[in-house]
Amino acid sequence: MIALLAAVPEETNLIRQALQDVEQRLVNGITLMTGKLYGNNIYLTHSGIGKAAAAATAITLLSNCQPKALWLFGCGGAYLNSGLTIGDLALANSEVFGDEGVATDKGFCDFAGMGIPMRQTSGQFFNTWPVNQQLHNWAQPLLEKHAENTGTTLRSGTFVTLSTCTGTTAKATEIENRTDGICENMEGAAVALACQQLKVPLLEVRGISNMVEDRGASRWDLPAGMTAAQKAALALFQAWPGQIS
Repeated sequence: MIALLAAVPEETNLIRQALQDVEQRLVNGITLMTGKLYGNNIYLTHSGIGKAAAAATAITLLSNCQPKALWLFGCGGAYLNSGLTIGDLALANSEVFGDEGVATDKGFCDFAGMGIPMRQTSGQFFNTWPVNQQLHNWAQPLLEKHAENTGTTLRSGTFVTLSTCTGTTAKATEIENRTDGICENMEGAAVALACQQLKVPLLEVRGISNMVEDRGASRWDLPAGMTAAQKAALALFQAWPGQIS
């Protein structure tokens, strides 16, 4: 089984329409759906917005369902030098906690700069957390073909997770330069941490709903970003081999 996670129900409308044999139950206050998608058994739930909600939900989802993998999807903002625009697709090759650290008179200093790991288990993890490279490498050519067929662009790169969305071009440029990020979101790094803790492979795909620049909601297109991510996930499910060896 594959676990699917998005922040809000609006990010799963198309997925839920495609689901068959749907059942749902309440687990630790979270509504958990099960069903079939192109013959694949899946779990689906919504975390709510932000790192804390995402981490809490991911732990409940993974602990109760023990899936083969978790696919995280939804909308995100593209940094100005990413080569992406609204309606395009971003595929994470790593996730960064973008605002965990300390503000100094010389600028922001992350955990690596401080020399303090966020988590130390078999290895040290600072601000950057991995996604599963086998899943990433399987998904990338399929998504490139999907993007070509839909007249959109796919980019793979670092995602940046923040508690406070970036609302100025100057701040966006600082974060982009500091992290080499292509896509900003509010949940991904927390889910990556949960997946690393429970040893569940993670794949993350986002549709671009806005550019990360001086805030202007009139220029956003949340439905376009949500739709792009879901269509990409559906395309991947049609090609899913059952496991990545």
